[in-house]
Amino acid sequence: MAWEITAEELLARYADGERDFRGIELIQSEGVPLDSSIDLEGAILRDINLRGAYLRQTDLCRADLTGADLFGVSLESAWLKHAIIRNANLHSVNLSSCDLTEADLRGTDLNHMNASRATFCGANIGGFSYAILAHANFRSADVSETNICRFGNLIWETTMPSGSVERGPYWKWK
Repeated sequence: MAWEITAEELLARYADGERDFRGIELIQSEGVPLDSSIDLEGAILRDINLRGAYLRQTDLCRADLTGADLFGVSLESAWLKHAIIRNANLHSVNLSSCDLTEADLRGTDLNHMNASRATFCGANIGGFSYAILAHANFRSADVSETNICRFGNLIWETTMPSGSVERGPYWKWK
């Protein structure tokens, strides 16, 4: 069950020690145009539980989400440039059209992610499996091309760290 909360309310409650925000839907503050991004730029949200939350079009650039539980979160069209998302749980996360340029994702569970049209340029990424990587961009990312093109990942027009493009579509286990 989703409950609505503004970025300001989330930050205030987090500052008061609350960490469990499972199932929230992040909404715009009153008076802000609905089509604007929701601003959490630079927020420190370590060890926050946002499991199943709806964070579409949220600006989390330079945010620190170390140890966060983001299982099943929708980050569609969100901005996470230069974000620190180490040792976090992003299992089954929706990262479609998300910008993770130069994000630090070391030690983070990205298995079963939907990363269609996501940008990981220059990001530091561990491994992942069973991911949707259609039109994803990994140019200059610190991740092996073997990891991208295997382990049950769906490849289609996916840009590799080298800049080459794997046309696909194909799915390859080994």
